[in-house]
Amino acid sequence: MDGPVTHNGHMPDGRASDDTDEIPVVVAPAGSAIVPAVASHRAPRRHRRWPWVTLATVVLVLALVAAGGLWFVSGLIGSGARVARADEGYPVRITAALGTTITYLGPTAGWTDQGLMGIATVEGGYVETDQPSADGRLTTRMVTAQILPPTPAAGQSATLDGWYFPRNPRVGLGLDFDEVTYDGPLGPTPAWLIAGTSTTWVVYTHGRGATPAEGLRIANTVSGLGYPMLLIKYRDDANAPYEDGLGGFGAQEWPDLEAAVQYAMDNGATQVVLAGSGMGGSISLAFLAQSALADRVVGTFLDSPVTDFGQVVEGQAQDMGLPAFVTSAAMRLAAWRYRFDWTATDYAAMAAGLRRPVVIVHGTADETVPAAVSADFAEAAKPGQVSLELVPGAGHGLSWNVDRARYESLLTDFLSRVAPTP
Repeated sequence: MDGPVTHNGHMPDGRASDDTDEIPVVVAPAGSAIVPAVASHRAPRRHRRWPWVTLATVVLVLALVAAGGLWFVSGLIGSGARVARADEGYPVRITAALGTTITYLGPTAGWTDQGLMGIATVEGGYVETDQPSADGRLTTRMVTAQILPPTPAAGQSATLDGWYFPRNPRVGLGLDFDEVTYDGPLGPTPAWLIAGTSTTWVVYTHGRGATPAEGLRIANTVSGLGYPMLLIKYRDDANAPYEDGLGGFGAQEWPDLEAAVQYAMDNGATQVVLAGSGMGGSISLAFLAQSALADRVVGTFLDSPVTDFGQVVEGQAQDMGLPAFVTSAAMRLAAWRYRFDWTATDYAAMAAGLRRPVVIVHGTADETVPAAVSADFAEAAKPGQVSLELVPGAGHGLSWNVDRARYESLLTDFLSRVAPTP
């Protein structure tokens, strides 16, 4: 422009300024005071809109990211509750097999490599082994028994088996058994029955993703004392009625256990002892809280039970570094997506009402269901009602493997106390 602009946006000669988007400024003659011009009330405000559009976009993006994150975390909770156990094949490679020892390396298919273990080879061989000895990446175990041929050899692929006894009572323990079915609420459900002389039956419920073979570790003791033992399957197990493939941690499955106890009563039992591991412990506790047959139970023996599913989830989320408010929101979303009932699976709320003794065996190194969960349950019960037996260094479900002698002694003493045999 050629000259000063007046306060109304016009040139001295009356021509309108062609710059209406900027606040006009007076250019004064030398020596004059400089005074800012007053902007015209007709000045456009288009430049004022962009911060609000940007802010709305940012909020929307953050909301979508947060929703996606919660959906993902709730999906992890759902995946953790799935009943089907992943088949991880034979990931261990045997590097040396010298008859009395076997050396291997590689991932151990989810097992904590500790205590007594079975080793199964892809060729069908199976050996029982003693405590491991690690040297760098290699682990060596003493072979205590060859259960199934062929003999393991260097170069073979294998897998560890924390259940220790293979296949079924006859193969793993040399015990005769019958494959029976009981009338579960969703239909006929399979079970193994090992006969005995007592009218007190032990009814065993395995953990999530396991099979009745998980109970073979206690079957030798139970059978040796003369108690019949019923090792059951339940809904969503292989060859059992299908519901939704998700473990309900007792809230859905306890009627299956009730039907199994009724089967025992119909076939000679006058009373029962419940036994269970992991989610099988949850199912046993839900049965005690809700079944009309709970008064037939004279005692309950549990291994690393999930006594509060919500507490287990919160602990694992904390280990992942998730803030508490994120975990809480994800759990609410998971309850909607998968029909989880967090209140119904908090068995500490029913612990004070227990009328029969309960023994819980739990490893102090359990990273799946921390021993603190069982400790809280025991504390909620009446004094002396729940006995918590901690096994130092044992991982999830491996207390028997780490200290077999103590475990079997605890089980023997408990059975003899609650249901002495003639």
